[in-house]
Amino acid sequence: MSYQPPQGNYGAPPQGYGAPPQGAYGAPPPGNYAGLGSRLVAVIIDSLIVGVGTIPGWIVFSIAMAGAVATSDARGHISDEAGAAASIGLFAGWALLFIGAAVVWLYNIYLLGRDGATLGKRWMKIRVQTRDGVPLGFGKAFLRELVKGILGNLCFLLYLWPIWDAEKQGLHDKVFGTHVVPA
Repeated sequence: MSYQPPQGNYGAPPQGYGAPPQGAYGAPPPGNYAGLGSRLVAVIIDSLIVGVGTIPGWIVFSIAMAGAVATSDARGHISDEAGAAASIGLFAGWALLFIGAAVVWLYNIYLLGRDGATLGKRWMKIRVQTRDGVPLGFGKAFLRELVKGILGNLCFLLYLWPIWDAEKQGLHDKVFGTHVVPA
């Protein structure tokens, strides 16, 4: 009779010290990937949420523009004082636009790294996970989103990569070893 090590975790050997963490959800079964429609709607929702983060900047920007127009004379000339105030207001508006969008984008990346799902992905009941079934972590999620944006801006067709891929992965998913699966 030979020694058989104890089996746990559905037939996988138990983890020892230093072993990578076992995923809470487990690896997706082959072919069980999120549909392209739900992925597209999640991206649209996330984009709208980032847009909401820019609202304070648009308000300040609009007030600065309205103030510049209101202080101009009949020929459209603005006094030096009003021009300086308008410039400060416009700069503050642009800064708030950028900061608002960046904060919401980083929060979504935080959620993606922690739980595997941005707000849009949560509402569409999908999540991103590694091959082992674990969420990405902030660093990997940040890099994944950065590469996704760069590749998509270089060639829009790269956003369509999941259409013809057998595992429904985008090129950015292939680079980072991630899958988008139903939650």
